[in-house]
Amino acid sequence: MMLTQMTPVTAQSPTPEIHVHTFRAMGSQITIWLELDDAQRAYALLAEAETLFTQNEAILTRFDERSELMQLNAQPETWVPVSLTLWNVIEKALKMAAHTQGAFDPTVLTALQAAGYTQTFDALSAATANNSPPLATSTWADVSLNPQQHTVWLPPGCQLDLGGVGKGYTAQRVVEWLSNYGPCLVNAGGDITAGDPPSRDFGWYIGIAPPGIDTNQPDLLYLWLRNATLATSGIDYRVWQQGDAQQHHIIDPQTNAPAKTDLLSVSVLTATASVAEGLATAALVLGHTAAYELLCRNGMAAALVQKTGEVTLTPLMAQIAISPKTTVL
Repeated sequence: MMLTQMTPVTAQSPTPEIHVHTFRAMGSQITIWLELDDAQRAYALLAEAETLFTQNEAILTRFDERSELMQLNAQPETWVPVSLTLWNVIEKALKMAAHTQGAFDPTVLTALQAAGYTQTFDALSAATANNSPPLATSTWADVSLNPQQHTVWLPPGCQLDLGGVGKGYTAQRVVEWLSNYGPCLVNAGGDITAGDPPSRDFGWYIGIAPPGIDTNQPDLLYLWLRNATLATSGIDYRVWQQGDAQQHHIIDPQTNAPAKTDLLSVSVLTATASVAEGLATAALVLGHTAAYELLCRNGMAAALVQKTGEVTLTPLMAQIAISPKTTVL
């Protein structure tokens, strides 16, 4: 869901105390920054953080039938015990579905598959997608949880896709853990989760690039990010061809098809990664007018980019953004 390039930098020149580690996990490039005087200790901690990403990916991926998520999806109408990680991500995803009245819905996997998104995007982009199994008719409201036993019940045909929320959950877990050792930041494919700022700065200085893959375009705005997540959802990057139609991965739960929206991307800033992820996706599905109302009603700092190229900031984002070339309603 993170479809703009966001590059964190510090206000001053980089120092040796800020250590950087980059790897691939959860279908994205992950970069982690950690400020720590002990370089050997820092890189050991960064390696452990990578391990947490790969472990959670093994649990949450929909592209491996052996993952715990896909084992759950394969057992409808059964109370299935799940791990604490899977439980936490499902619970957060369903809370966001309720909060957005279903505009964000984690039960859209069959719709994604029907649109042709049946393999990892790297593999999908190398070939034209094929048609896939029929759509399910159930929604997030049909999923049942048993908090006492940590078991999950899925209705017939219902399958969960937890990609964005799972990645945000993992990034926040990593930041919470690394924050015990020093200021840190995680860039999970463009979704940014920050802990405390570097010792010499007010925050982590983040630039949000415009939608698209043209890296020569100037950034839309800049932010000082600290102890928060900036998540972006968009339809400008993760696209593929299915027959004569171009498809994208943001599903409208009302139609079970890629959303027909007047927005290219939405960036949401909030303290909790799962909330930022869910609201960004819901806003994209809703379209500019309804999305702006939803985000303002929830007191969110957000930036909405329309297909026309116009950028709208919510009042809170307008207060904290640096040098925005945008419209404030």
